[in-house]
Amino acid sequence: MNLIKKNVSMKIGVVIEMIFCCILICGCYETVKERELDKSLINAELVNALNDTAMRNAIISQHTIFPYHFAENSDKLNELGGRDLSVLAGYFKNNPGPLNVRRNNTTEELYQARVNFVLNRLKEAGVETSRISVSDGMPGGDGMPSEKVLNIMESKNQSTQGKTRTSGTTIRSKGGQ
Repeated sequence: MNLIKKNVSMKIGVVIEMIFCCILICGCYETVKERELDKSLINAELVNALNDTAMRNAIISQHTIFPYHFAENSDKLNELGGRDLSVLAGYFKNNPGPLNVRRNNTTEELYQARVNFVLNRLKEAGVETSRISVSDGMPGGDGMPSEKVLNIMESKNQSTQGKTRTSGTTIRSKGGQ
């Protein structure tokens, strides 16, 4: 009888040990799953950070506040305008440069109110506005003179003169037939 009790006790002990091992293994599996999830979260955050950097660089490169950055018929910025101006304010704190506030077909009075609103927001952000030149200029700067563009196009046409495109048309220069 004593032997039977010991045998049952051993079986119960083995069953408890097996249950404990199963719990441990399941716990380890969950940890591995969490690590995989963490990797995907990290990857997503890295992509977001890269996109944010690219977006900031584009906003700074354009250095332009467009009419769609304002609430309709208002001098107040909408959410997008606020974000873009915040990026520009961060840049202009340490760098002088041009800031374009596009007028399009707004009235002179509304345009001036928008310019004043933008300048006030920049001052509030700690930007020394005397280092910024505000105009109704084109985004991204002066660009390239049209004569240079035409010269580039002409030289490209000359370099491909007589060659056939995949569409079957022949490229000729202005003087060529």
